Amino acid sequence: MNMQTILVLITFCLATGYLLKKFVWNPIFEARHKTSRTLDGDKTKCGNKDCGCH
Repeated sequence: MNMQTILVLITFCLATGYLLKKFVWNPIFEARHKTSRTLDGDKTKCGNKDCGCH
């Protein structure tokens, strides 16, 4: 194989890895995290009661 073919294969593998990480790996592990009701994870008095300050 010549040098140009090797560089094309390396670029293809890097691009494939990036796409897999972005569209497959991250959504799987982001779905496992539990979302909270407030923006700071239920640590404000404003998020638990509807005080009208937001």
